[in-house]
Amino acid sequence: MKAETTTFVRASSLFADAALAHLPRERLDVATCAAEHRWLNNQGSYVGRWQHGRTPYLVEPMETLTSPDHLAVAVVGPARSGKTSVAENWFLQSVISDPANLLWYMPSEPALTSYVKQEINPMIELHDDLRRRIGSRPVDNSLGFKRFRGMTAQFLTVAYNNLIAKTASRIVLDEIDAYPEGLGDVYALADLRRQTAGAESMILVVSHPDRARGLSDRRWNAGIMKLYAQSDRRTWWWPCPHCGAWSSPCPSAARVMVLDYPSEASLDAIEAEACLRCPSCAAAIEDGARQAMNVAGRWIGAGQVLDEDGEVTGEPIGRPIAGFWIVGVMSPFIIGGIGALARAYEGARRTFEESGEDERALRDVVVKRFGVPYEAPRQVGALDANVIADRAEPDLQLGVVPNGVRFLTAFVDVQVNRFEVLVRGWGRDGESWAIDVQHHRADPAAMREHWDALLDRLLDATFPLADGSGRAMRLRAIGCDSGGAAGVTAQAYAAWRRVFVRKRVKLIGRTDGRESWSVMLTKGVGSINAAHLTVTRPDSERQDRRVRASGTVPLAQFNANAFKDDLAGQLARPEPGPRYVHFPAGLRDATAPHAFFEGLVAEARNRRGVWDRAGSARNEPLDLMVGCHVIAHLNGLARIDWERPPAWAAPWNRNALVVPIEAPPAADARRSPAEAGASVRSADGDGSATERPGADRAGRVRQLVSKLA
Repeated sequence: MKAETTTFVRASSLFADAALAHLPRERLDVATCAAEHRWLNNQGSYVGRWQHGRTPYLVEPMETLTSPDHLAVAVVGPARSGKTSVAENWFLQSVISDPANLLWYMPSEPALTSYVKQEINPMIELHDDLRRRIGSRPVDNSLGFKRFRGMTAQFLTVAYNNLIAKTASRIVLDEIDAYPEGLGDVYALADLRRQTAGAESMILVVSHPDRARGLSDRRWNAGIMKLYAQSDRRTWWWPCPHCGAWSSPCPSAARVMVLDYPSEASLDAIEAEACLRCPSCAAAIEDGARQAMNVAGRWIGAGQVLDEDGEVTGEPIGRPIAGFWIVGVMSPFIIGGIGALARAYEGARRTFEESGEDERALRDVVVKRFGVPYEAPRQVGALDANVIADRAEPDLQLGVVPNGVRFLTAFVDVQVNRFEVLVRGWGRDGESWAIDVQHHRADPAAMREHWDALLDRLLDATFPLADGSGRAMRLRAIGCDSGGAAGVTAQAYAAWRRVFVRKRVKLIGRTDGRESWSVMLTKGVGSINAAHLTVTRPDSERQDRRVRASGTVPLAQFNANAFKDDLAGQLARPEPGPRYVHFPAGLRDATAPHAFFEGLVAEARNRRGVWDRAGSARNEPLDLMVGCHVIAHLNGLARIDWERPPAWAAPWNRNALVVPIEAPPAADARRSPAEAGASVRSADGDGSATERPGADRAGRVRQLVSKLA
């Protein structure tokens, strides 16, 4: 009979384990712990110790997890950007440095099973620090429950019963935008699970931005972007390798470095020629430069302003949620680099445009590869020009500022043989009034004198107040389209420089890090997911970013689709109040069709969600209304506290833009709206003004601007 043998544990091993249990643990933050203890075994990609230099944008989110100043961290990002590694490194740090019970919620049972088996279990096997601390009983190391020395980690599918019957001081909500919508606000439910731990607790939320729509935070009302909107809104900034100017790849930033490619080329050419485009020097930045840019990069939060030279001013706003937005071009893990990103987007867009189907593929590229909320192609409710015209108000006079207006913006649309100008007044909560429409005969592509005359008149313009007090209101800011016929862009830039040299244009403010000048050139961007509004200096060729006296031209680039959506919503409002638009009766023609109002509805969204001509009417009124809104938004319209407004948006008695009228108003200022609609004042290029019959339908309105004649 074979003798039984007994295997004994070595006494030294028992002693070592016992001694280890009584030693105080080294307290490390998550980022430091990852750098010292994390190993990666991604066969075919990277095997070795964790390197912060590969994804430097993950360091601050990891450090914030142990910050006493926040109760939650929200990380928005695309697939293959490393965002889930933040949670993995937190798990590692909790086990080996700072034990506390952890709940990790996954969207579904298949997702949980796959993730634990393919990521968490191999991670435990790879790290001695984890393997030594996990319990030895089978019950201590199941698929969804793992007991470590001093803590437990539970991996759960997100279900109501799992959310109400658990307690832990640390919670991970993984891919929150993929959770069943019927659960309601999962973050609020999870927040209750950690209340007993108080300020020592933390929730980490990571996800693609599937639930949000577009780039306007008004539509971030669900999922990860809702949390980001409530957070301190940090965006990643990096320096241009050519000029050194700082900008951000995040589309919500004040200066955006965009992915650029020849959109009409073949997909092969798009992939080969795709680059990042610096908003300051307009240089093309190749894919290989991104790693060094990331290493030099940094996070900037709301309340802070990072100028082109890298100087930070302002203080970050203090909010319980720390928010970080990672976008696709930041990731070093993109197979094929930014060229592959451009090809994927353009290929999906073309397929959808040609077929009108397979929108899901386009949406997945935008959300899961770019990490940007998707703006779904949609039809805006049809607007009827006659219905809008019928709301025009006989009591409003063209050229006169009615009660309610707090500040004025003007916008110049450049045509082949003229400038068209609209003045729009703004009041509380975005309520607005069309104040005046002007047509100036000119040669914008060739005659610098016409530009100088126009800008001087607008900078000097005043508009009488409707109260008969002998006072008038000056313009807060003027916008001007920088595109058009060949030669127009160069003339526009040169005109801005001349008024800058003559000190007639000045910096009047900053909102959300964007500069606002008294005269701004603008450019609309037609891409659905373009940045909402940024200010760049594309004509800058400076290598020394500290040279400030050269007067490089600021350019406001705006998402034309988003602002036209806004205007459609404003025009659809039936009653005066927030965001309603008032029109003087003088903008109507004698009989329908009314040219100005037809121009307001001259475009509609096409099937791929881009605004385009919908008929034969001229679209200048639409562009002018949008341009005035861009300038108002740039001056902080959406941020004004109307109980404590800035001096330029205050009531008339203390409004900094209200001044005495220096001379009596022009004679036609006292004419009735009906008389005014019969003719139009047309300022010639040489500065003269003539009265002519209203045969030109698009110009059957009169101009009334003091000093424009």
